[in-house]
Amino acid sequence: MMHQRATTLQRVLLAAILLACVLGRGAYVVHVAHSDPSSTSSGDTKSYVRPALALVDEGHFNHTVGQSEPEFIRTPGYPLFIAGSYKVFGVDLTALLLMQVVASACSLLLVYLLAARMWSAWIGLIGAALTLLEPSQNLATAKVLTECLATTLLLLAAWAAYRVFDREKPPALWAGLFGLALAAATMVRPITYYFPLCVMVLFAYRFVRRPTTRRAVVAATVAFLVPLVAIIGGWQLRNHREVDSWRLSGVEAKNLYAYRATAVLADVRGTHILATEHQLHVELPRLPNETQGSYYGRMYQRATHILEEHPVATVKVTFLGLVSEVAGVRLTLNGLALVGVETVALAGLYVTYALSIYGMVLVLRRRRHRLAHIVVMLTVAYVVLLSAGPEAYGGRGERFRAPIMPLVLIYAAIAGAELVRRFRPAGRLHAAR
Repeated sequence: MMHQRATTLQRVLLAAILLACVLGRGAYVVHVAHSDPSSTSSGDTKSYVRPALALVDEGHFNHTVGQSEPEFIRTPGYPLFIAGSYKVFGVDLTALLLMQVVASACSLLLVYLLAARMWSAWIGLIGAALTLLEPSQNLATAKVLTECLATTLLLLAAWAAYRVFDREKPPALWAGLFGLALAAATMVRPITYYFPLCVMVLFAYRFVRRPTTRRAVVAATVAFLVPLVAIIGGWQLRNHREVDSWRLSGVEAKNLYAYRATAVLADVRGTHILATEHQLHVELPRLPNETQGSYYGRMYQRATHILEEHPVATVKVTFLGLVSEVAGVRLTLNGLALVGVETVALAGLYVTYALSIYGMVLVLRRRRHRLAHIVVMLTVAYVVLLSAGPEAYGGRGERFRAPIMPLVLIYAAIAGAELVRRFRPAGRLHAAR
């Protein structure tokens, strides 16, 4: 398959978009870091910063400085990112946020590369420009949370995945990069822990449908799995040794218990969700000398039992969380709600969704590289569905959907370009058909 090389004009426009990202978001995070540093953090921020400081000061991934208890709730990806900034620039909020600006610029570059591979360089530029303007990307850059880094790694995984599945013989090198990027993304946000199972189904489908390329498929599958087993499996081995658990982290049990089981019981009993959360916390104390693995194992079992006992309420709170995740916006500036903007923002979000769905339908109907598009769409669907739940209540869902919004925008760009072509048949889009 031949791909058109970007013209000088297209390279200049891409450079301008990347420069606008670095300068614009850079100025924004510097302003926020100096004028309102408290707005850069949330309830989860300390749980990333504390183990990062322990890494810098003591060289161990412990819960916090001065404590010997290993960190189990957080995976090491984002704390390592923070620790790297602290090691080079000192404990400086501005420097850390500027590193995230660089990560966000890398995200724009990956959007361009992926969209150009899918369609054309012009669509890549449109996708990158839309991602530059998308509000949640800017907000994520100015927060000491995982979303900015997770977005970059998820895009890297999607770009590599597309290049694995868009040809007859999947290249092992790109499959290895796919596995490495997905492993890194999982170590930043554990939500993608189960996604390799979806990818294995696609590899199996390719193996069955294309007998002539089976050796290449097997080689690509092995290359994909090696970094996942080495990185994720290695971390689980560490957890088994340090905290007596084979789980990737304790956050799955914590979220299941503190959010989903809490919301289910609050719905069933008709009680306030905060009162129910406190009650569940009291009912499941950590026993003296109990390992973290044992404690979070009991928490997971208790939460699972509650959800299984109330299936209707479980479906209800999950659905409400999904709606909050994908259909809400929470626009603020220095903590003040932007009155009158929410309606416009919601309209823009829904138009983006409509265009994106249309773009997905277009590429699937044309059948060209269908499997490659399916793996990208599966990434979007997987993250959205597994993030759905009470964790997204109260506007928090905006941060959960942030990592997949650039992928949504790519298909919106494809749809928009196709609509322009149809309504202006005399014009030509530089698209690889």
